[in-house]
Amino acid sequence: MNDLALEQSKNQLAPVGLSDPLEAYADSIAPVLIIGKLLRFSKGDYLAGEAGDEVSAGTMLTANLDELMAGWIKWVDGKPAEHRMVRVADGRSPPKRAEFGDDDQEKWETDANGAPRDPWQFTNYLPMLSEAGDLYTFTTSSRGGLNAIAYLARRYVNHRRRHPDVFPKVTLGVGSYQHANKEFGRIKFPEFAPAGYAPKTLFYDALSAAGFMVPEAAPAAIESKTTDEFSDEVPF
Repeated sequence: MNDLALEQSKNQLAPVGLSDPLEAYADSIAPVLIIGKLLRFSKGDYLAGEAGDEVSAGTMLTANLDELMAGWIKWVDGKPAEHRMVRVADGRSPPKRAEFGDDDQEKWETDANGAPRDPWQFTNYLPMLSEAGDLYTFTTSSRGGLNAIAYLARRYVNHRRRHPDVFPKVTLGVGSYQHANKEFGRIKFPEFAPAGYAPKTLFYDALSAAGFMVPEAAPAAIESKTTDEFSDEVPF
C-alpha cells in the first residue's frame, strides 16, 4: 500500500462534528485517508512505509483519535482498489459488508493456505505522531489491532469530557496468546500502553507543517450520548 504524497495538495482536516458540503464533495472524489507513513503490525513487529522500516516496541506516539477512520478496503492483487470508510468522530457507522456485493467465493483470491479470501477487509486507520515529529497512520484489520484501538478510544472518550484539548499518548507494545490450535503457536497482537496526554496543538502543528490545513482550535468536548453510537462490534 502506497504512502499518501502530502506534497501533491493542501488537505483539510475539519473539526469534529463540522459538516461542510465542499469537504464532503472533496472526500467523495479524493478522500484523505493516510497521513504520513503507513504503520502496520506484522508478526510482532511494527513496520513503517513501503520499505517496512522497523519502529521499535516502546516507541511513544500521540494518537489523533479525532481523525480515526473505520470501514472497508477492497484488495485486488495485493493492493487496495477501493475504500469505503467513515470518520468515526462524525457519528456515522461504517457501511455493512453485505452492501458491496463480490459474494461469489469462486472469484475470490486465495490466501497462503489456498482458501478463498474475502476481498473486502474491515480496517481502521489511526493517525499518530512520534516524539520526533514523524507522522504515521496505523492500519489494522486484525481482531487484536481493532481491539487495541477500541480500548484506546474508550480511554480517550472518558478523558476528553474534562480535558477536550489533549490527545492520548501511548507506547507501542506487543501482547500474545496461545492459539487454540497449538500448531499455530502463540499469536502476537499490538498493544497501546497509556503514556499520558499531549496538547492537540502539537499534532495540529505537525499536520500543518506536512501541508494540511487544520482547525485553529481544538473541538469542544462531546457528551456521552455518542459513546454507544459506535460499538466494539465489528460490522461483518
